[in-house]
Amino acid sequence: MVETVHLALAELVKNAYDADATEVLVIVAPAEDGKSVITVSDNGSGMTFEDVKAYWMRIATTNKVGNQVSPRYGRPKTGSKGIGRFSCRRLGTKLELETTGRDAKGIDETTHVTFDWKDYVPGTDVTKITCPGEVAPSEGRQTGTKLVITGGSYEEWNRRSWNTLKRQMVVLVANRGVKRPGFEEDPGFNIKLGAPGLEDDLIANPREQLMQAGWGTLRIAVADDGTLECSLEAKKIGRRNYTLREAYPALGGTTAEIAILPTYSKEQLRNTRVLSLGNLQKILPDWGGVFVRQHGFRVYPFGAPGNDWLHIDRDRGRRLGTTEFDVLRKFARKLEGVESGRELLNMLSSQSYVGSVEVASPDPGLFEMKANREGFVGERGISVLRKAVRFAIDWTTIYRDYYLRLVEREKAQAARKEFEKAAKVQAEPQRVIKTAAVYIKEELSNLTQRLPLEKRQMGRALTKAADAILQSEKATGEELRHLRLVASTSSLLLIFAHDVKSLLGDLDHYGVTLDSLARALSGSAKEKVKRIRQEILDSKHRFVDLLEMTSLISVDSKTAKVRELALRDRVEKAIGCYKLVTDRYEISVDATGVAESLKTGKILEAEVYSILLNVLSNAIKAVIAKGGTKEIFLAAEKVAGGTRLNVFDTGVGVKPERSEDLFVPFVADPEGTLYPSLKKRMNPEDEYIVGTGSGLGLSIVREIVQSRCGEVCFRPAKGKWRTNLEILLP
Repeated sequence: MVETVHLALAELVKNAYDADATEVLVIVAPAEDGKSVITVSDNGSGMTFEDVKAYWMRIATTNKVGNQVSPRYGRPKTGSKGIGRFSCRRLGTKLELETTGRDAKGIDETTHVTFDWKDYVPGTDVTKITCPGEVAPSEGRQTGTKLVITGGSYEEWNRRSWNTLKRQMVVLVANRGVKRPGFEEDPGFNIKLGAPGLEDDLIANPREQLMQAGWGTLRIAVADDGTLECSLEAKKIGRRNYTLREAYPALGGTTAEIAILPTYSKEQLRNTRVLSLGNLQKILPDWGGVFVRQHGFRVYPFGAPGNDWLHIDRDRGRRLGTTEFDVLRKFARKLEGVESGRELLNMLSSQSYVGSVEVASPDPGLFEMKANREGFVGERGISVLRKAVRFAIDWTTIYRDYYLRLVEREKAQAARKEFEKAAKVQAEPQRVIKTAAVYIKEELSNLTQRLPLEKRQMGRALTKAADAILQSEKATGEELRHLRLVASTSSLLLIFAHDVKSLLGDLDHYGVTLDSLARALSGSAKEKVKRIRQEILDSKHRFVDLLEMTSLISVDSKTAKVRELALRDRVEKAIGCYKLVTDRYEISVDATGVAESLKTGKILEAEVYSILLNVLSNAIKAVIAKGGTKEIFLAAEKVAGGTRLNVFDTGVGVKPERSEDLFVPFVADPEGTLYPSLKKRMNPEDEYIVGTGSGLGLSIVREIVQSRCGEVCFRPAKGKWRTNLEILLP
C-alpha cells in the first residue's frame, strides 16, 4: 500500500501533524555503506510506553478512527488505517524510535525501542519477535518523537521523488494557524527538509518555498514616516518596486508578505517542483487569505474563510474595473497593453492571496486587540490598514494584467513565426490572420489548377472558405472595437447599481414620513400626499427590478444554472424597465398574450432578459418613429419545439427582403428610414434608454437563441401590425 519512498516518508510527517507538532525536521542522507539514513523528529505530543505498545506496535489499530481530531489543537487527522508506521519498513531495515509523552497523571516518560526488520522472517510468529528498548522518566524534557531509519536504498531518492515529497508537504505547511472551538489555538505547522545532493539549500522550508512558488510574492513595509514600500517578485515581471511617500504615518513599522497564487494555469506558477494546481485547490479553501498578526499573535477573524476584510471579493463581484487610487490609474496607463479603467478585471479571489500582515503603529490605541482577540477595538485602525494593503494588491494586479498581455503577445509571436517559417512569408503582427488567409487562398488557387477537372469544385469551395475568413476577420475587428466601448460601461453600471441600493433605503424613509403626513391631513391635500407616496412606491419597485436584472446580466454568470422560468413575470419586469419612455410617448405594451402559467425550457435567466430588453427596445423605437397609434403586443405559447414568443408592433415595419440584414452586427437601419424619423420624434435624452442603434441588439438575440437550439426570424405581419418578430425558445 506504500509503494514509493516519498509516499512512505510523507506518511511519517502526517503522523507528526496528527500528533499536534508545530514543527518537524526531516533529513535524508547517505550512510557510509551507501545506504540511506532518514531522520524524522517532531515536537508533537509524543507517546508514552503504553501508547507505543497499544498503537505503534499493533497492526491496523483504530486509534485515529476513534479520535478523528488531534487532542490539543483539534486538527482533522490525516490518516485512519493504522499503516503509516509501516512506512518505516518501506524506508529501511532498522528503526530507532525515541518518543517522549505525558501520561494521564501528567508524568513525562521517554521510550526508546529498536525495531530490526531483518528479524521479521516470513513464517515467524510476529508476537515472538522481541524488540529491545527501555523506558525512563523524563521530567522537563520536551514531548515529541524522533525516528531514525537506516538500511534503506539511497538510490531510490532522486530529484523527482524529493520534489514529489515537497509538493505533498506543502498541503500540511499551508496551516499557518487557526482557532478551533474547544481547543487550544493552533499556531500552524512547519517542516524543515534536508537532503544533501537533492535540495538546493542545506535545510529547506516548504512554507517559504510555497510563498515563492506562485505567480508572485508581494512584500510591504511602512517606514516610520509613513512611506509605503511595495516590492513584487513575479514571473516574467522580475523584481519591481513602488514607493508612496508619507502615505500612512499611522502604520509605521507594519510589514507584510503575501504570495499570489492563481489556481487555473500551471504556466503561471514559478516553481512546479514545489507546488501543483491540485495542491493549490486543496490548500486555498481552508488556508487562503491574508491573516493579520500583532506581536506575533494572529488576530481573528481576518483572513479566515469567508472573511473578506480587504474587500477583494466584494469588488470582484461588482466587476470593479478600476482602482480607487489615482496614482495607480496613471501608473496603469503607462504599461503597454493594460486597458485604462479595466486594470483590475483580472484580480484574483481573496483566497488566492496567501500571507500575513504584521501590524504596528506609533499610536498605541490604533490597534488595541479585543480581550478575546477577535478583532481590534474600533474600526479606525483596520480601515487604514485595509487601504494600505489594497493599494499594494491593486498595484500587483495591474502588473499581473500586464503579465497576461505579455504572455498573449508571446504566444501570438510564436505562432506567427511558425507560420512564417512554414509558409516562407513575412507577416506583420497586426495582419497575421489576413496574411495567413491570403496565403491559403493563393496556394489553393494554384493547387486547384493542378487537380483533375472533377475535383476542382472542392478546391473552389476551399478558396471561398478563405474569402469567408478574410471577410469575417474584417468584421470581427470592427465588432471587437465596438464591443470594447460597450463593455467599458459595465463597471460604471455596476457601481451605479450599488449606489442606487442605498437610495432605496431613503425611499422607504420618505414613504414612512409621507404616511405620517397623510394621516395628519384631510381632503385634497391628503389625496395628493397619498398619490406622491404611491409614486415613490412604484419607483422603488421599478428600481428593485432594474437592479435585479443589472445583477443578472452584468455580473459574471459562470456559476449560474439553467432552469425553467415563468415567462410572464420576466416579460412584465422587462416592460417595466421602459415605463418612463412608454408613458411619455403613450405607448401601449400589452403582455396578456403570455399566459401566467407558461414556462420556458431550461435557459439562463440573464439570457431571457437580454432577449426581452433588446426586442422591446427595437419595438419601442419603431412605434415612436412611425408616429400615430403606438402599440406593442406580446404573445407566447407552447409548441413542439419549445416556447414560441411573438412580438408585434405598429411601427415602421420591415421589408421581407431586408429582414435578415437586421441580424447582421452593426446593421441598425438597412433602409435608412428608422433613425431619421426617430430623431424628429424622440427627445435626445430618451435615446439612451432605448439605445442609440449599435446594430448589435438582434445579433445578440440570435446568438443567444441559437445557442439554446432555438430560432428567431421575422414573420409576415397581419392586420394593424407592421412587424411580427418570432422567437422560438427552448
